[in-house]
Amino acid sequence: MTTHASKQEILLESGTNELEIIEFQLRRQLPDGSEKISYFGINVAKVREIIKVPETTDYPNAHPSVVGIFNLRERLIPLLDIAHWLKIPVASDLSEKRVIVTEFNKQFSSFLVDGVTRIYRISWGNVESPSQFLESRDTDCVVAVIRMEERLIMILDFEKIFADINPAQSMESYDISLDQKVLQSEQMVQRRGDKTVLAVDDSAFIRKLIEKTLITAGYRVISANDGAEAYDMLMEFEQIAHSEGGNIGDHVSLIISDVEMPRMDGMHLVKRLREREIYVKLPVIMFSSIMSEENRRKALLVGADDTVTKPEIGTLVEMVDRYIFGP
Repeated sequence: MTTHASKQEILLESGTNELEIIEFQLRRQLPDGSEKISYFGINVAKVREIIKVPETTDYPNAHPSVVGIFNLRERLIPLLDIAHWLKIPVASDLSEKRVIVTEFNKQFSSFLVDGVTRIYRISWGNVESPSQFLESRDTDCVVAVIRMEERLIMILDFEKIFADINPAQSMESYDISLDQKVLQSEQMVQRRGDKTVLAVDDSAFIRKLIEKTLITAGYRVISANDGAEAYDMLMEFEQIAHSEGGNIGDHVSLIISDVEMPRMDGMHLVKRLREREIYVKLPVIMFSSIMSEENRRKALLVGADDTVTKPEIGTLVEMVDRYIFGP
């Protein structure tokens, strides 16, 4: 089974707040010998193909959840046992399992699953944020939940999983205080301290990294869990600005937004904001793991000023400086 991103690209371009997900299964083995099926989802835009389990080669000192590596079309790709990472006991027989090959954060990877069901096209408005209980857990890896008639589909934070498996390539390894490309004079840090950046991302893991990086540089940072929360927040700022005779820039100097988010995605957020005159000049940077050249073009078409591909968090401060203070 090979997926094609053409429909997803159309959805992103039109800003209709829709997405396509691939549903996959993990079958928990219960003590009585029965099994319980859990359903998960991944955005089609992250998936390159779905294959049978390949022969793998052990990789020395790899993470315990890494099965090994394999060669696919001249690429060496790591295979992650997602059930092992999630601590879900499943059957060891590989004959009926499938491997989802992904590309995001400019990296190829793959995930071992018990089965792939189908592709759904849904509105982000029907994708819910996880409960506050889940959101507050340090180990949480569920960024969204989709209610189907007979089951729940959980969307996993694959960026967080990937960072745990490959810490050397994770955004967590970036330390802005050691980045000589970023201006860190006392005067510049003070200038940044007068500006507020709104970070919008459904991943608590990513939000914390953005906040840490920008705050270390001197910026004030506020955050939202998804596009809908960000939009509501901005509407409140708009009302305050209107009543006080100010403008939106008095409250938010720039927005950094993910693309994939429950309730309202980043593309739709930008499109709605640009329809209102007060937000026409407010700088918006899209920060996404699926920011290909084609998706960058679409982001710019809906009104984004610039884009950054995860995990290139090291370019964020320079870009924010440029759009807030000028070249």
